[in-house]
Amino acid sequence: MTGAIVGAALAIAACNTTPSGAPVTPPAPAAKPEEIAKRIEAYFTKSVTPGITLAASGIAPSQVPGWNKGTLDVDANGNKQSIPFLVSPDGKYFISGEATDLTVDPLLATMKKIDLEGRPSRGPADAKVTIVEFSDFECPFCSRGYQILEEQVMTAYEGKVRLFFKHLPLKSIHQWAEGAALATECAGDQSVDGFWKMYHALFKGQRDLNPDNLKGKVTEFAKSAGLDEAKFTQCYDGKTALPRVEKDLTEAAAVGANSTPTFFINGHRLEGAQPLENFKAIIDDELS
Repeated sequence: MTGAIVGAALAIAACNTTPSGAPVTPPAPAAKPEEIAKRIEAYFTKSVTPGITLAASGIAPSQVPGWNKGTLDVDANGNKQSIPFLVSPDGKYFISGEATDLTVDPLLATMKKIDLEGRPSRGPADAKVTIVEFSDFECPFCSRGYQILEEQVMTAYEGKVRLFFKHLPLKSIHQWAEGAALATECAGDQSVDGFWKMYHALFKGQRDLNPDNLKGKVTEFAKSAGLDEAKFTQCYDGKTALPRVEKDLTEAAAVGANSTPTFFINGHRLEGAQPLENFKAIIDDELS
């Protein structure tokens, strides 16, 4: 009898106290993903400029025990951004950003966030060095970065690096950047060579381009590249390639590329129109 009473007392103690004797607070009940999404949207909508829309989605268990992950999509008058976040299961605590796994190589982790499958590229497929260029065809610093990349980097490391281009049109300050991005995609739909010819034409002709003449100019560029004008126009006018441009914007946000140009060299970040020496320091180390 005494043993049973003692056992019951120990069981009660085990359920109600920590080893230090402090009371145990039971975990808050988990909220439904849709309830958490509404709470996040309502919370942040109170503090943003009118006209900006927010949508939380993808709330699911993360790699961090006890935390969910999700994405907050922000649309500021057509300027879209996707922000990853962590949220407690009860929807009480919110952390902007992604969890970082310190056991994973950060350079490899960065490159895994950039989808290069099927994207136009230049250079050997088995190159030891991959350069990803996030850029804006209207950005003057991007034009300078283009010159350094094409005239110096790609020449100095011909056959040793592979180049990919990703769109990062800053629509809030550049009126025709998105249209130029669409033009390269429409050209690329016809051929990889067409993509790069449009890419070169846009950067080289940047000073002569404006919102009023862009369509006529890119159509001329398409004709000069030997592309089918009717197919190009149909793609361009219909904005068929817009989802691809928006996907690049999402990837840019995921890797923290928020200024142009931004380069990733095997995962190493290089921002701005940097001189050859800065490219060389990273590339030579990766080739060694």
